[in-house]
Amino acid sequence: MALRRSAQRSYTSPRHIRIRALHAQTNEQSGQSDASEPTDANLYALLPASYRTEEDDLAPPKLDNVCYLQKELSIERLNRLSRWLWVAGRPMPPRPLHHQLLLGREIVIAEQMDLHLVWTRGRIFLKPIPGYLLEPCFWTTCLACRHDYPCSSTTEKPCLNQSLSKCALGFLFSYAALICYESDFILAQNRHLLPTQVRWRDWRTLVDELDTEHIYGKINERYFYGELRLSRLNKIQYLRFGPALRGYLPTWTRYSDFFLDNFTWLTSVTVYIAIVLTAFQVGLATKSLAENHTFQQASYGFAVFSIVGPLAGGGLIISAFLCAFVSNWAATEMYRRKRLIHIREGPETA
Repeated sequence: MALRRSAQRSYTSPRHIRIRALHAQTNEQSGQSDASEPTDANLYALLPASYRTEEDDLAPPKLDNVCYLQKELSIERLNRLSRWLWVAGRPMPPRPLHHQLLLGREIVIAEQMDLHLVWTRGRIFLKPIPGYLLEPCFWTTCLACRHDYPCSSTTEKPCLNQSLSKCALGFLFSYAALICYESDFILAQNRHLLPTQVRWRDWRTLVDELDTEHIYGKINERYFYGELRLSRLNKIQYLRFGPALRGYLPTWTRYSDFFLDNFTWLTSVTVYIAIVLTAFQVGLATKSLAENHTFQQASYGFAVFSIVGPLAGGGLIISAFLCAFVSNWAATEMYRRKRLIHIREGPETA
């Protein structure tokens, strides 16, 4: 089904932007932008070469494919954690790109929408702006409400297109905060976050059309928050759905990293215990403390703890490793069987 034909149906169009920032061609004499609509071929040229389906197959993306748009724009994982996002970040727009560099954070491209603005250990993940989000006809064609009675920003259970529209608009809102100054604009283009065809004056016009002062009722609640700390998202995920899951984004990709991080803190604790034991030994060598019954009892208790504590800590680390290893092995084996059955049966015929 062609995009042009689908646009002719009587759907409500969420036309949040009017300027064609991606392909705006300004007439130098009149100073007005060329508002001619792009062809279907031009819109499809803005899509990636392929995307992964729910079954991990590679498929060509299409703008009239709801599954692709949902994969590209949805933030379902963060929606499930929406009540606890205040733990991972403040309810304020993200700080500009130049400020992210000032904080010593490396900008890392992440094409997953639910990793956008997540940061950890000197890195922040940002999703580049897809070119089609800068085309007004995409909003009026692909994100239009399909209900007979169109959804509004106050609808309790909006349709899928309305939900995706709120996610996409919130995503653009986040970039309105990330690209405040012309220096941010240059940084975004140099790091391939913003198409090079976009000009600074067109970007300023687009941000003005977003009406950022009155946008919160039109965007997904995730975008009420700016940067989200990954370590806290992992903790929320563990507490919300149980320790059997791998967290929001696995911190360790190798078992050696797991042992390195955990035995590092155990080693630090052991060194501190050694310092305290030395202090107790010096204290017992003095006459006043050697005859103090309370101090002797404390020395005895801490000596026992210094033996049992590190052993218990090491045992917990080994136990956690075994649980993670068995869980990962079982999940890998289950996925292997399911995937091979899917491959042998072949893709479903449309």
